[in-house]
Amino acid sequence: MIKATTLEDLDVIKDIQTRAFEEPDEAELVENLLNDPSAAPILSLLAYKDDNAIGHILFTKAYVDGATAALLAPLAVDPDHHYKGTGQRLMKEGLKQLKAQGVDLVFVLGPPDYYPRVGFQNNAGKRGYPAPHPIPKRHEDAWMVINLSGTDVTGPVRVAKAISAKEYWTE
Repeated sequence: MIKATTLEDLDVIKDIQTRAFEEPDEAELVENLLNDPSAAPILSLLAYKDDNAIGHILFTKAYVDGATAALLAPLAVDPDHHYKGTGQRLMKEGLKQLKAQGVDLVFVLGPPDYYPRVGFQNNAGKRGYPAPHPIPKRHEDAWMVINLSGTDVTGPVRVAKAISAKEYWTE
């Protein structure tokens, strides 16, 4: 089961993020994004197995002139539930909801062999969507986009203040 998060879910979300990444940085980023007005509207979803939360995904507002856009960051699945499709289910549900909300474009910076499984296209920069900060050449394929509406709008991507620091975009 996948459902939208509430404010009461913050500790559960942070726990999943910390366990998945084996450090608190992503959990802190999630909390900062949830409290960042420039990130709204936000789509935050939890995946459950039985009554236990096992995965979390966060989409925040991104900015491309002439289009509505979102940034997927971060996605986390409890390590005990890796390789069971939880991340893909979270992405598919999130993308479905964003499309229904009229979002044109969704971006992600991550493993270039993982996100294309649900339709993301590698190297968004070469497709006309430069990242908020230059992506090192050897990682260009990690900056990805999925076009949910068929829009032909392109342009630089800007993101919420809480995730706009250069440290999130370079090694």
